[in-house]
Amino acid sequence: MSNTENNHKQNPMRRILGNFGLLLRGRGIAAVMKFAATALMARGLGPAEFGMVVLIQTYALLVRGLFNFQLFDSIVRYGVPVLDANDMSALRRLTLISWRLDKISSIFATIFAVSIAPLAGPWMGMTPDHIVVLSVYSILILTTTGNGTASGILRLYDQFDILGKQMAIGPIILFCGVVFAWWFDGSFIIYVIILALATIAENVYLNWYGWRQYREKIACLANEQVVSNEGMSEFVGLKHFLWISYWQSNIDLMYKNMSIMMVGYFLGASEAGLLRLARQFSSLLGKPSALIRQVTFLDLTRSWNQSSSDFKLITYRTALLAGGVGVLFVLLSYFFGELVLLGFVGQPYVAAAPVMTLLLLATAFDLAVSSLRAAAYAAGYAGKVLAINIVTTIVYIALFVQFINQLGVIGAGVAAAVAASIPLFALLFLLQRRTNLNSE
Repeated sequence: MSNTENNHKQNPMRRILGNFGLLLRGRGIAAVMKFAATALMARGLGPAEFGMVVLIQTYALLVRGLFNFQLFDSIVRYGVPVLDANDMSALRRLTLISWRLDKISSIFATIFAVSIAPLAGPWMGMTPDHIVVLSVYSILILTTTGNGTASGILRLYDQFDILGKQMAIGPIILFCGVVFAWWFDGSFIIYVIILALATIAENVYLNWYGWRQYREKIACLANEQVVSNEGMSEFVGLKHFLWISYWQSNIDLMYKNMSIMMVGYFLGASEAGLLRLARQFSSLLGKPSALIRQVTFLDLTRSWNQSSSDFKLITYRTALLAGGVGVLFVLLSYFFGELVLLGFVGQPYVAAAPVMTLLLLATAFDLAVSSLRAAAYAAGYAGKVLAINIVTTIVYIALFVQFINQLGVIGAGVAAAVAASIPLFALLFLLQRRTNLNSE
């Protein structure tokens, strides 16, 4: 019996917790390394230059995200049925369709980022020298080519141990490089180079292992050698799912990257650095929310296709556990946040403590929502999830602009916490209604 078949027969919660543990181990190492690297970088550069490094990195992430179709979700969503049916030729066609879109999107993102950098730089308060660095750094987007497809293949085959290692590689290199730069009083450009090297390393690692898995598990077992341009129509609903995933990805960017750039525009690079610092601290808790979606989506898709009672068990139990952990961290931040910031990054950054607590509250909501969102996707409600998040984003933007003008950078945290509560209640209602209809 193959490893894949063994995985299918395991208790779903045990398998999910096992995969989550593999990812959490890598993400935990990554979070600690990024946390330490961010703290040293903030101390070594000061608020203004630290904020500028943040804006350069955020710009590249934002532009890449604008062309991101979340291809790993589509490979899991449409790959599970053909893998269970042992139709390797269809799985190969799905993979190569994904790769083609992956390649096109990364090329367009790179061209767009480099072309727009001279216009975006002054908008963020950058000097001509900063704009040159921004343009060169944007070329790194090319190294993300194939990431979505490679990640989807690894998830489809339960290779979460490899994904966990990949998550740790970049942050470890970043931390070692930042320690070196901090010790020798490195300049602004040295920190940017270190950030670039760490990004390249994690992207190359992911693609190498993902495509090795493709060659060993898919290509060698498939009969067909050519994928036609019309191949996407073979998978009913794939175009619609990709389109939904694309807009969902862009909506997620509003919280992660666009908000930092908007603070940079309204309040300056130093305040953008404070928000990034608060977000980096809160990401110690926030990263698991994405991991939960990744590890539950595979089993939720299979459980829904099989009309299994495990669907509800996985969805609600995971949401309850994750949300409870989130609330605990919010309380810790409320009472000890200032002491943590003072000890790790110094007095100039203590003002980020209230923002950190509010972002952790938003993250607690996100943790509870993670399995709900994966369940809604598995149940065919991707379009409704997108509609919920469009409404949430509109509310967030309105609150964000209003509150940062009134409260400064703290307003970004208030807007995030209020908006993050909307999907929780909306998805609970949606899924309860969907599962009730399905059981009738």
